[in-house]
Amino acid sequence: MKKLLLSFILLAVTPLAWAQEIFEVKGIIFNQSKQRVGDVKIENQRNGKSATSDQWGTFSIEVMVGDSLFFKKEGFQDAAKLISTKQNMVIYLNQGITLNEVTVKEKSKAAEQKEVLDDYRAKGIYFNGSPPLLFSIFHPLSAIHELVSKDAANAKRFSNYISRENAQTAVDVKFNKRLILEHTTIKEENVAEFMYYYRPSAEVVAKWNQYDNIRYIQDSYKKFVKEKSERDSLEEIK
Repeated sequence: MKKLLLSFILLAVTPLAWAQEIFEVKGIIFNQSKQRVGDVKIENQRNGKSATSDQWGTFSIEVMVGDSLFFKKEGFQDAAKLISTKQNMVIYLNQGITLNEVTVKEKSKAAEQKEVLDDYRAKGIYFNGSPPLLFSIFHPLSAIHELVSKDAANAKRFSNYISRENAQTAVDVKFNKRLILEHTTIKEENVAEFMYYYRPSAEVVAKWNQYDNIRYIQDSYKKFVKEKSERDSLEEIK
């Protein structure tokens, strides 16, 4: 039994050591009317590298198989795309929705995530590359496939991406421009700077109730005002 478990552990570690090829993927971005969309920000969630589509909607960015690209543009819903092959891509962005409909947007994102995971399930990847012990004992061949296949490695990477993405979405729900403007006297042109310096962590936000949420925004704004005043005074002296 110990030898079997050791073999599974070794098989699980080996794929992580395999070199992944970096290559350039190109694509074109359209809206729902099949018109090209320029000035879309594309970000590789693995390494943080980004690119922007040109006026014809075309873009190129360095990736590896298993990476996830995130597409953002004001007025459109965010989109995510998993890199599963070296083929160039065609991306369609849906028109944006109002703040009152933000829940609908998040449901759409959850549906997209589920669709990708369901695709892995169809390939025999049920535990995102980390099968439990009992499954490994009673289904050894399936467990080996779950541990060593490229699909398993990609599923695990995408599952980790979902966890990070959903954690940041939870922060966005409780720390956003609408709430900040509603509960402080901040000028609109200073909101972006305030959000950059005082964005809370996902771990902290998870423990908040509504009162904690508002109190954090207001207390942080007081600190922001004081620090901004000090920075402005130093600039005047210079």
